[in-house]
Parts: sequence; structure tokens; C-alpha cells
Amino acid sequence: MVKRFLPIYHTGWFYLLLLFWGFSFWYASIGGLNQINQLNIQWLSQLKSSPVLSDNKPSLDVSDILTLQSEFNGQNIKSITTLLSYYPNSQITFLGQQSNNFIDKLEDYLSSKPRKNKIVIGSNQVTSASPLKSQATMPFSPLLNWFRFSSTTDAEMLSSRYFIFSPLLQSERQAFPLIWQKKGMLYLTLPGEIVKQLSSNTELLIEQNWQLSLLTKANTLAPKKYPLGFFGEVFISGNLPTVNQINRKKSETALPRLSSVNQFIQQYSSSANINSRPNYKVIFITDNNYSQDKILKPLLSKLVQEDYVYQSLVIILFAWLLLLLGISLTWFIGRLSLKQQSIGVLSYVVLLFILQYFFFNQRQWLEVTPIIISIMGTWLLLLAYQKEYRLFLAALNYQASSNTIEEVTAPSNAKVKPQMRQKIKLGIKSKIKNILTNKRVKPPQVKHSNSLSEENNNAASHNQFPPINRPSPVSKNDIEQTLVIVDNPVNIKTSMNHQMSVENFGRYQVEGVLGKGAMGIVYQGVDPKINRHVAIKTLQLSDDIDSPEFGEAKARFFREAQTAGGLSHANIVTIYDVGEDNHLGYIAMDLLTGAPLSLFTQADKILPTPLVYQLLIQITDALEYAHNQNVVHRDIKPANIIYDDDLLKVTVTDFGIAYVSDNSNTRTGIIMGSPYYMSPEQILGLKVDGRSDIFSLGVTFYQLLCGHLPFEGESIATVAYQITKAKAIAVNQHNTNLPTSAMRICSKAMHKDIDKRFQSMSEFKLALTNALKRDFKITAN
Repeated sequence: MVKRFLPIYHTGWFYLLLLFWGFSFWYASIGGLNQINQLNIQWLSQLKSSPVLSDNKPSLDVSDILTLQSEFNGQNIKSITTLLSYYPNSQITFLGQQSNNFIDKLEDYLSSKPRKNKIVIGSNQVTSASPLKSQATMPFSPLLNWFRFSSTTDAEMLSSRYFIFSPLLQSERQAFPLIWQKKGMLYLTLPGEIVKQLSSNTELLIEQNWQLSLLTKANTLAPKKYPLGFFGEVFISGNLPTVNQINRKKSETALPRLSSVNQFIQQYSSSANINSRPNYKVIFITDNNYSQDKILKPLLSKLVQEDYVYQSLVIILFAWLLLLLGISLTWFIGRLSLKQQSIGVLSYVVLLFILQYFFFNQRQWLEVTPIIISIMGTWLLLLAYQKEYRLFLAALNYQASSNTIEEVTAPSNAKVKPQMRQKIKLGIKSKIKNILTNKRVKPPQVKHSNSLSEENNNAASHNQFPPINRPSPVSKNDIEQTLVIVDNPVNIKTSMNHQMSVENFGRYQVEGVLGKGAMGIVYQGVDPKINRHVAIKTLQLSDDIDSPEFGEAKARFFREAQTAGGLSHANIVTIYDVGEDNHLGYIAMDLLTGAPLSLFTQADKILPTPLVYQLLIQITDALEYAHNQNVVHRDIKPANIIYDDDLLKVTVTDFGIAYVSDNSNTRTGIIMGSPYYMSPEQILGLKVDGRSDIFSLGVTFYQLLCGHLPFEGESIATVAYQITKAKAIAVNQHNTNLPTSAMRICSKAMHKDIDKRFQSMSEFKLALTNALKRDFKITAN
């Protein structure tokens, strides 16, 4: 359960990835990739053969379309009406601004000489088109239309007998919608109306399901279908200008002047040229201010010939799936070599192009350009993160190698269990952490006494004390160490003369070294008679160790065996044996698997809240049993509690400074414990009882819930003041997801007045059990 170093979501690379993805999506949505997409469509259209036209299938080439220029005022009405008389069956389209006088005179002419089809006028301000009739509609089509037509034109609705006003729309992605919506009704855009008017007998119907389609009921029995995809848009090949580009070009420079209607009439007005007059199917007349004919010519030709592509809902979802799969691929191939990663990414890109070509032949447009750019950018950013991650690990290994090889070693002939290898690894990681933060220890008044869990996982992080006249700053981990502050501090000289070649202690055979502490070495051993693996905690007992300080350490060492050995509980470390061998005192105890709870005391590594409640119930049960045996632990903290995530079980360890509460010889004035977790009475050197353990367990509960300590400071004195005088920040302010019971239980357990705390571990356990059942619907069992 130990998380890897430097996860990507804790680095700036993660936010850089989010920024890149957001920018890519935004840039593609505003049409930043239109030129690349148009080249892609052009390339695919060249690979694909042109659609085969049957005899009955209509065709419309660019040569069938005529574009003329004219001012739409009353003076030019005669030339316009003459042109209408020349081409009674052609579809006429006006592109520009028409004066009211021009429209009125043209209506008078059309009333006397009606045409088979209406004149289509491009306009974004006025519309007179009839709404499309629905051929087939799903019940929730209005909801789908909300996604399809998020923005519609604000054209004014009117009715006209002779004209159809309709807008020319173009999306940011250079697609052409053939349908637009207003007040829940669907209408054709300008290209759709022109296609509809090419045949006076044609009526276009709308089919709405998972994709939009236009149905043409021709003379044949089978209707002709124009599929338009989910959004009702079509994509055509060719580098077409956008409407905005045309308007911008018009404002910057004058557009090339076209042949006027008058010039065209004069050219074919003589009777000799009547038979040679070309037959145009569509005639655009523009005022030369808006050259939308440059867009409409190729668009109409490809629409009639059904030479276009569209995007169905399946293609849109499939494109997003390909994007997610590609991003996932870049993550999973991160452990491969650079060459293998390159091959994997390029193979995926080739697959995208193959899929695009396949769907293009089915008239489906799969946009792979945004997908490829997103995948390539993600891959390059992940490569940079992985390189930084490897450099980080290399730096850790380099700095830790020389410091850990002497302190955490295992003989080559030792048989170490896999669980022990994990404990050694944890010790190495903790040592690396100490090295990187350049930890130093407190001046000589402080004497460290490591617990079994600290010796296994913090692997001898003690240096020699500096001289009295050169104090060094105290780090957080130093304050977390167990302290023994005596009344008359003297200089402490420690020297260990352990023989690394020790083969056995009593009947226990040594298998390897687990860790090295300030007073001795912790070995892994085995009882050959019953094949039970144990941890053997040792202490040097030779006479060259100074006293009386060492005498107190020796007394605490054997007191741990005596105190814990008299306790028998599932959540308390089991002591199997104690003895002396070769001037070494040793304690054989249970070989625990798991990790100390101190690994889960950071805000980003905390355990689930219900699990914390359950583990605290186990601890209170163990300490309740110890208190009933008149044993007060006095050093409860996460480092002294081992958590086995396989069994969801905790074990309380290190009874080295515990004492029997009915021992009348216990002195006051001696401060024992870990400063961050000490109770106020411990800080003041008063006599303590089980309620002191309740305070320390309350601090532990607080830290496991939110990843912060309730009392912090840069020195022992500052921490001591915080514990005795200051009020802790409510745990819910650090973790807003906690139930109110967390704040209530922590506050009561850490109350500075000993009489206002929980008065027993059973009371503490009952509060936890009730809160677990009420807040999480979980029983303690």
C-alpha cells in the first residue's frame, strides 16, 4: 500500500497535460485545424473514385452555374426581368442587399409572368422559407436538436409568394449545415433551398433519429435520401474560403468585377445568337459586395452528386473512443524503450489513417488530425515526465546507497522472508527521506530510545550529538522520536561493539539483520524447534558503556520484555523470550508484517475514514486490556503501531517506556514520550495514568484522519507550549469530508484537562463504535 514516489498528479506535468488537452480541444473547435482537415479530405477524395452518375441521376457541374453582377435597385430591374425571361426554368439566386423598390417592381413582374420555381435570396436578417415536414421523428428528437443546433440565426420570419429568403451558414470547423432551427421548427439553409428549387416537383422531408436525413420524393417510388449526420452538416473537398474571409477581403480590397447582367443580355440579345445561348441550371446574381458564389458553386455541385461526407453519432463517439484509447496507450507503453514507444505510437497513427480511409469510402468523416495531435503531444509530455522521474530515482539511489548499506544489510547466506525484505525496503525509504531533508538531532539533553517499528523502518537515523555550545536546529522527525528527558542531564557517550557475525541468541538462530538502532541491532531469527520466525531486539551489556544513563536504558530494555511479556492480546506484540548471550541482552518477539501507521499520516496518503475508525477501535481495545493490567504505554504514536493491510489489523509495539501504574517507586520529574504526541501531564513531568494514552491516541486519530498534526512547532519547547496552552485547529478544517463525530471525538480525547477527556479506553472505544455505526452504517465487528 505504499505509493510510488513522485506520482504524476503531484507534479506540474499533470497540470501541463490538462492545459495541453484544453488548448487542443479549444483550438480544434474554433477551426484552427481547418486547413489540415481540408488537405486531408482533398487527399482522400483523390484516392477515392468519383461517384458514378446514372442517366436518371441529376448532375450539376460548375459550368452549369452562371454568376453575374448587378445592383439591386429600381434602375436595373429591366435587365433582371429580361434575364428571367431568357431562363424561365433556371434557378435564380440573389446574393446581396435588395432595395424595397427593387423587390416591389420584381413582384409586379412575377405576378404577371409567374415562374415554376421561386427565387432564392441569401439573407441572415429575413427568412420566408417553409418549415420542413417530418417523415420520421423519435420521441426525444427535440432534446437531440438542442445539442445539434446550439446557435441559430435570428432572422425575422415573413411569408412571400415569389421569394425564399434563407441564410448561408458555415461552422467554425468549415462544415456547411443544411438545416437550422428556430422556435423548435427546422428550416433549410441557402444551399438546401437551391437544391430543392432545382426541380419544381421536389419536396424535401426531414427524417430525425440518431442522424438527420433529407428525403426527396421524386417521380420514382423509392425516395432519395440525403444523409447529413448527427449535426446536419456536410464536409466537401476543396480549399473553400469562409464567409468571414470573404467579408474581410471585401472590406480590405475591392473584389474583381464580374460581367454585369446588362453585358450578358447584350451579348445574347440578337436573334442570331438565340440558339447559341448556353443553358444554365443555376444563375447567381450578386451586387459584388458578398461573393458567396465562390462557396456555393462547388458546394451545390457536390451536393447534387452526393459527393460529400458527414459525421454520424457513431463516428463522433468512435472518434472520442480512439482519442481515449490513444492517450491510454501512451501511458501504458511508458515502461518500454523509446524505440518501442515510437513504434507503438506510429502504428496507432497508421491505424487511424486506415480507419479514416475506410469510413471515407462509406461517406463518413472521421477527423483524425485532432486525435493525432493530442496523442503525440501527450506522449511527448509523458516522455519528459518519465525522464524526470528516472533522474529523481537515480538521485535517490545515489544519495542513499552509501548511507543505507552500512545500516540495513543482510548476510548473503541468510534466508530472509519476503515480508522481511519489504520491511528492509521500508527502512531504506525512510533513511532516504532523512538524508534528503538533511536531518540533525537535538542537543545533549535529549536521549533517543527507538521502538521496534522505528528500528525496522527508520533504520538508525541517529547521529552523534553535537557539542553543547553548538546547538543545531530540530527537524520534525527528530521531535517525533521518543524522548527521555532526565532531571540532571549529562553527556551521553554511546558505543556499540556488536559482532555482525553473531549466529544465535540462546536457542534462536540468526537469519539476517532487520535494522540498527541507537542502542542495538534488530535481527531476524528462527526458533528451529518449532520453525517460528521472530524479531530479536538486542542491547549491548558490556561494562564499557557509561552509567547511570545506560543503566536506565538497560532497565527500560528489560522492562519492555517484562511489561509486554505479561500481556496477551491479539493487537499487542507478543514477547516469546528474553535473555543474555555474549554480553548482549535480547528480546525475542513476534515478527510483524506490514508497515507503521506513520506511513499514512500525510494528507495525500491517509487511509479511508471508516477504516481509520475501525483501526482505532482495535487500538483502544488493546490499550483497554493493557490498562486493566495496570500498564500505561506512555508512547502511543503512529510509528509504534504496525498495520497489516492484508488482515486489516493493527499491533501496538514498543512498551520500552511503559510502566506499571501501581508501582510506588515511579518517579515524577522525568519526561518520557514523543513530543508531538505527549499529553500535557507528560510535558509537565507529572504522574500519568491511562488517560495520558487517551490523549496520545487522540493525537494519532487526528493525524490519521487529516494528515496534519494538531500541535506543531520548530522546537520541542514550541511544541510543548502548543500542547499545554494552545487550542488545536478542528480536524474538519483540514479534511472537510469528515463527519462531525471526528471533531467531537478528537476534541474530547485531546482535552487539556485530564478530567474532561474520556476517562477510560472503553469509553473511547464506545464513542468510536457508535460513530462508526451511525456515520458509516458499519459495525465494529
